[in-house]
Amino acid sequence: MAADSLTQTHEPRILLTTTFHLPSTARMAMALALNGCKVFAMTPPCHPLRHVQLLPSLLPYPAARPLESLEAAFEQTSCDLVIPCDEEAVRHLHELHRTSASPATRALIQRSLGSQHGYSIAETRHDLLVVAGEEGIRAPVSRPIATIAALSEWHAEVPLPWVLKADGSCAGQGVRIVSSLHDAQASFLDLNKPVSARMALNKWLVDRDPFWLKRWRAGTRPAISVQSYVEGRPANCSVACWEGEVLAGICMEVVVAESKTGPSTVGRVVDNPEMLEATRKVVRRLGLSGLAGFDFMIEAATGAAYMIEMNPRNTPVCHINLGAGRDLVEALTAKIGGRPMRYRPPVTANDIIAFFPDAWRRDPENEYLFTAYHDVPWEEPALVRELIRPERRDRLWLTRWLRRIRGHKAVPPMEFRVPGPARTMAAVSAVTGQMEHGSDGE
Repeated sequence: MAADSLTQTHEPRILLTTTFHLPSTARMAMALALNGCKVFAMTPPCHPLRHVQLLPSLLPYPAARPLESLEAAFEQTSCDLVIPCDEEAVRHLHELHRTSASPATRALIQRSLGSQHGYSIAETRHDLLVVAGEEGIRAPVSRPIATIAALSEWHAEVPLPWVLKADGSCAGQGVRIVSSLHDAQASFLDLNKPVSARMALNKWLVDRDPFWLKRWRAGTRPAISVQSYVEGRPANCSVACWEGEVLAGICMEVVVAESKTGPSTVGRVVDNPEMLEATRKVVRRLGLSGLAGFDFMIEAATGAAYMIEMNPRNTPVCHINLGAGRDLVEALTAKIGGRPMRYRPPVTANDIIAFFPDAWRRDPENEYLFTAYHDVPWEEPALVRELIRPERRDRLWLTRWLRRIRGHKAVPPMEFRVPGPARTMAAVSAVTGQMEHGSDGE
């Protein structure tokens, strides 16, 4: 569809692309469909989206020919916008924009992600912090590190602790907080390794993620950067944007996370003008469109916000309507559909959000689960049943056998013992009851 046709009111056609099995992708598909969009999705096999009834069909996302498949999906769906839902999906769109001979393909990607001049910066953690500094945004000191010797030079200039980061990683997997030069050197060697055949096969056979095979065959090593460490609490700002303008944004502080560097499982919605203004500056500088999230550290001593990272994709909070100025789905849908933005009442007035299913899976006895808003997709009971099952690797007989011979305890089914409103408890009972009497097992 031509860019100027977006000024006419119509039903937006949105294509979600993902290489991971993330619940947030299914939640975004639901939110867009409920807001009047025609939603399509490209996913790997056995994605949670197959349990969403609102979605008309899923398109394959083969790891062997991802770029060709993307172009075919663009033509098949006649989509107005593409929303990537993980870092690998973002890189595929950037690469397709560089290599495609089709003007329509390049125009669609630019309309979806924004100016091509920001693509390399979006993929490189160090370059983002350089841009932040140029825009007058607080950010840690950062430097690309290509050798162990460079760490020794850095050690003479910047005091420990540090944070080492590998480009292209996600969910905190490529991040190490180090408190000594020895630890930094060991972490560099670990992060700088190419993907091994064992890791690629494990991801493919156990997690059904074939995209690691391509990384293994390529044998490339990720770029590494080192940042000064900011003592404080993590936070983030997720936005819907269009051609460098922020349309709506949600600021959150992390209350509970999977690990010190991992994603949040419980967050608190906050008003943080500094985070939002810093995000506006980078969005404007890079000419971003679509959905994006920016990670910050809130300095413990001063409360100052330091930008540390960018996620140019859908993030777990993007689908949640939190009212005027914080309804990202409505803001983006209205822009694409060429209509005024509508006010939709927020789904909750609670400022504590527990992300489903990670918050419950991590610790069913967590104190925040007694008071938080539980972001559970009650409208799709089949999806709820799928998400509360143990991880796939914990359901496989080979994994269970290896655990037994190694003396590890079996992973029990997820249990929900969270007190709350009658509707919540009744819904949990209904879902778990269906699990007990249904035939969802493998």
